[in-house]
Amino acid sequence: MTRDVLVLHRVGDPRGGSPWRDALGLAGWPGRVLAPDLPGHGETAAPVGGNYELVDAAIIGAGLVAGLTDTTVAPVVVGVGTSGWAAQVLALGGRAGALVLVDGLGGPWLEPAEAVARNAALLRALAQDPDAMGPPPAAGFDPRLRHGILGQTDRPLALRAAAALEVPVLVVETPESGLRREEADEVIGAFRDAHQARAATVDDIAAATVAWAGGLPAPC
Repeated sequence: MTRDVLVLHRVGDPRGGSPWRDALGLAGWPGRVLAPDLPGHGETAAPVGGNYELVDAAIIGAGLVAGLTDTTVAPVVVGVGTSGWAAQVLALGGRAGALVLVDGLGGPWLEPAEAVARNAALLRALAQDPDAMGPPPAAGFDPRLRHGILGQTDRPLALRAAAALEVPVLVVETPESGLRREEADEVIGAFRDAHQARAATVDDIAAATVAWAGGLPAPC
């Protein structure tokens, strides 16, 4: 029996899940590849009300996992960027058999004043972008997402989540990672079973994921 893979792509990538569907298939993933377009990306409309939250990807992922024909084998869940937190939430809820976190450890850890300043800077950027202030498109990329969304910046929560995870984790860092070395090492050290890799492209990440998953215990 083969494992499926669920990819929660990087928020702000207008291509949505398409590159991952192609790359994992070409890399030889043996099971099904699920790589949905998250709200406001690809062919998925922006959410009603227009608000984006970190848990959006987890809710979409949970629905897809629940709809799998064989629910006895939890998929490998890939979380990219801020979607890494959603991937961890799925694993903590028993909906992932293994995790691949691509720049998905959370952080950077901010003091309260820094967090407020970062929120304010994001709001200013949105307010100064005419496209972002217009109505969201019925389909296609939401221009507000060019500015990204705020990630998981609670250090104690990130460490508690990492320590509570019981599934193996592959941590992939790319040139887009904004986490300081000591911050990344602290979270990685909290996982029970963690492996690390570096990659620069979606194809490289897909190849590393397939190679690593091939060494996981066979699903029963």
